[in-house]
Amino acid sequence: MKKLLGIVVLCLLLSSNVNSKTIVVKANPEKGFNFPYLLKTSKKTSDAKNLIVESNNTGNGKSIKDMTSKAKKSLGWVLGSDIAKKLNFPLLMPVFPFATKEIEKDLPNLKWHYYFPQLDSDTIKINNDKYKRIDLQLIAMIDDARERLLKENNQSINEKVIFTGFSSSSLFAARFTFLNPDRVSVAVGGGIGGLLPVPADKINGIETIYPIGTYDFVKITGKKFNLEEYKNTPQFYWQGTKDKSNPFRKGAEDLTDKEFGIVKKLFVDGLPFASSPVSLEVNTVMWKNSQKYINQVVDNVKFESPKKLGHHIDNKMLLKSVKFIKENLN
Repeated sequence: MKKLLGIVVLCLLLSSNVNSKTIVVKANPEKGFNFPYLLKTSKKTSDAKNLIVESNNTGNGKSIKDMTSKAKKSLGWVLGSDIAKKLNFPLLMPVFPFATKEIEKDLPNLKWHYYFPQLDSDTIKINNDKYKRIDLQLIAMIDDARERLLKENNQSINEKVIFTGFSSSSLFAARFTFLNPDRVSVAVGGGIGGLLPVPADKINGIETIYPIGTYDFVKITGKKFNLEEYKNTPQFYWQGTKDKSNPFRKGAEDLTDKEFGIVKKLFVDGLPFASSPVSLEVNTVMWKNSQKYINQVVDNVKFESPKKLGHHIDNKMLLKSVKFIKENLN
């Protein structure tokens, strides 16, 4: 009986793999993207009007080829894959670099300086053409995927996408939505790390630069922050009460010294906050303050703090994410 059950499970897995297809789309500078992306579809997604996007979050790699391989493997477990499967939507994942040999060659001595997986301020400010504005490169990837699906399946995909993420990719989702709310229909993310961008130039009189706020938004993007569009973009983020993961500390890749100083003044309520790993207490306070400051400006961002949940995705939050997306799709 056990052997028979094993055969049945294997057949189901094989059937699932046959029905889904993942292609690697090569970098196409002429179309505006200098890195590859993955596009996962199946027979069940052929009638979909929406595209799910989740950034790659697989750590560093030796090369783009190496990172592409890691990204393909991650499609078996990332939040976006599970949501895509439940909603029968195609999934796009960009393959952005992180500490690769190419970065070391192109941007000497600074390869750890740019936290591509979290769309940090250093990454946004890069002037090198190959790495410049990866958020805009991702938009070019999205539009390329929409063209492909229209050509291959006569499938009309909405211009606005569903952005998902967990851990670093949830920060990428929140920051991409912050930068480009006009291209996002719904955003959801978990294990956010405690600190979300606040749609305000100042908090308590303190100038809030990206990724904390919008004070230097025009300087780094060349356009004004679109508050009205942001208000019309439903977002849902969660962080478990036992989640200790937090990348924000002095000297970490994600924050410049200036940004660290702003976070220390505004988000940690005077608790110890320096170069040591962030405590659960500080992480919790930072998360509560992010919610407070955002709620003072807009009401379209929803939050949840699942009790006893650590830095992982459970079925309850997966289903809540799916429900939020269903309820808020235009």
